[in-house]
Amino acid sequence: MKIGIDARFLTHPQAGGFKTYTVNLLRALGEVDRVNEYRIYVDRSPVSLGLTKRDNFHYVTVDGSLPAFGMPFREQVKLRWRLWRDRLDLSHFLCNTAPAGWNRPFILTLHDTIHLEKATVPLRVDALTKLKPLAISSYSKWTILRSAKSARRIITVSDFEKTRITRRLKVPAERVCVTHLAPDPVFAPASVEQKRKWARELTKKYCLPTNFILSVGYETRKNIPLVIDAFSNLAAEHGDLGLVVVAAEEKKRHLFEALLREKMLLDRAVVLGSICPEELAALYSLAKVLVFPSARESFGLPPIESMACGTPVVASNGSSLPEILGNAAILVSGFAVDSWAAAIRRILHDQSFCSDLIDRGLKRARKMTWRQCALKTLNVYQSVAHGW
Repeated sequence: MKIGIDARFLTHPQAGGFKTYTVNLLRALGEVDRVNEYRIYVDRSPVSLGLTKRDNFHYVTVDGSLPAFGMPFREQVKLRWRLWRDRLDLSHFLCNTAPAGWNRPFILTLHDTIHLEKATVPLRVDALTKLKPLAISSYSKWTILRSAKSARRIITVSDFEKTRITRRLKVPAERVCVTHLAPDPVFAPASVEQKRKWARELTKKYCLPTNFILSVGYETRKNIPLVIDAFSNLAAEHGDLGLVVVAAEEKKRHLFEALLREKMLLDRAVVLGSICPEELAALYSLAKVLVFPSARESFGLPPIESMACGTPVVASNGSSLPEILGNAAILVSGFAVDSWAAAIRRILHDQSFCSDLIDRGLKRARKMTWRQCALKTLNVYQSVAHGW
């Protein structure tokens, strides 16, 4: 087959779930499939990015450089023209959206229905500063609805999300396929020496606390203020305990720092911006526990990445997280601060329980591989091509 993959996040500088999925799926497809021909459509030059090099992989740049509306113009006009010109047998759009009304066989990876669940916000004069986010959200919602209806198959990342998609979009369950994500290979257990090296380097670079709990995220649904409140509950009894938060969005970082300042805990906390996967792996490995009180996840990469590094996890007992984490994490129901503080406290105090949780986490993380994800994806390609 001649397969086209819209992989714009492959060359996108911003880290995140879409990029993780794109990079690792393509790497794994390159390992398991030497037969089909792939045209990988990126949004900027792939030169010097260390991309997968195979005889059957061909990278094509379809840029989205138009000011303000670059991505929609790229997707709906330039990419559509290029796909038509390349006469593909099958196309795969990796990140929720596709050219609306595309009438040739294609597969859509729909990671979640969060954009469809957001209420429409009326445009007011005082909302002009939010015009771009509103426009992006509206575009995503419009495109997802149209793309999902015409896709031959929809791939999603959990059974939880499959249920949401079939109910929300009225899509037959047999058209929706689940391919679980996996930790990037960079997330793996580290030796004692490696941890000491990381501790020296990152303490110098970021002024990290010696002992700390870790949380990752900035969106409202990630509930980082709850982590700060739980840390506040623990701070008096654990005088050497710190908090590290990784938050890619600058305004939210300022908000989290303000909350810590109010509680007079800013000197015991570090709020970081976007960091590379290697440094994130180091933080997971050095942390006493990852705290992940997200209210809504289609998969939840940070907890499984943390488990792969050998770090225990406390996470929400909701959305996809029980499916993905199983019995390898402490799952907390609800968002009462005392419940979250108690779960963290148990890991800090009960060494036997903590060691058992780490072992279960490592086993859980090993069950999820990008090779497995790629093989299931390849099976979806074949089912569409052969009309199964």
